[in-house]
Amino acid sequence: PRNINIGYVSKLLDLAKAGDELAKKHYRSLSNKASDCTQCGVCEKNCPFGVNIRDRMQEAIKVFGR
Repeated sequence: PRNINIGYVSKLLDLAKAGDELAKKHYRSLSNKASDCTQCGVCEKNCPFGVNIRDRMQEAIKVFGR
């Protein structure tokens, strides 16, 4: 509902956790960030891979900040 590009945020999160400093720069340039997530869970119901997206968004906030 908040137009977060979940796949891209997840990709940047994985890259940042692997030590890619450029991922943080790319994340900061996003219009809609993980901190915009309302934790409603709609995305998880629609995810064909069964990813716990709400947890991933919380992790992204910890890694990238708001």
